[in-house]
Amino acid sequence: MKQATPKRKSARSAGKTPSAQARKPNSSPAELDELDEKIIAVLRQDGRISNRDLAQLVGVNEGTARARLRRLEDSNIMRVVAIRNLGAMGYEHLCAVGIQVKGRAVPDVAADLAAVPQVLTVNVTLGAHDLEIQLVAHDIDEMGELLTSVLPKVRGVARLTPSLALKVLKYESQWAPLS
Repeated sequence: MKQATPKRKSARSAGKTPSAQARKPNSSPAELDELDEKIIAVLRQDGRISNRDLAQLVGVNEGTARARLRRLEDSNIMRVVAIRNLGAMGYEHLCAVGIQVKGRAVPDVAADLAAVPQVLTVNVTLGAHDLEIQLVAHDIDEMGELLTSVLPKVRGVARLTPSLALKVLKYESQWAPLS
């Protein structure tokens, strides 16, 4: 009888155990040491790296790298995901928009805005605006259409205060959204 050779798990498939699927948010703040930071830095460059190669790059054995990776994922400190490259997708304009809501519950307006494909983020805020969103557009005409026709038609949107980014100096998506 021929025995199956175990497959080497990649860094992105490690930790996908039933316990990982039933995760609960960590109730205490996470503490990261130097090795955790190195692992996260390597995975930011290549989320599909094998555990063996990850271990070699961070200077530990494969078992240690696998255990650390599993702990980081199981505790929701880190997750390996694919992200879109907005520039490669042809989006040339980025705009932050403050929104005042009237006549409707803020979470309901937020949900409708989140359904607009070009809206990247929706935040309920305190201050001058009830909501802040971030949206992208392929060109200035599309941005104009979003700001003058699409967003104002969402029931409950009373006022838009857009701030069009002229030049994006930093745009990091290394942080998962707060939840």
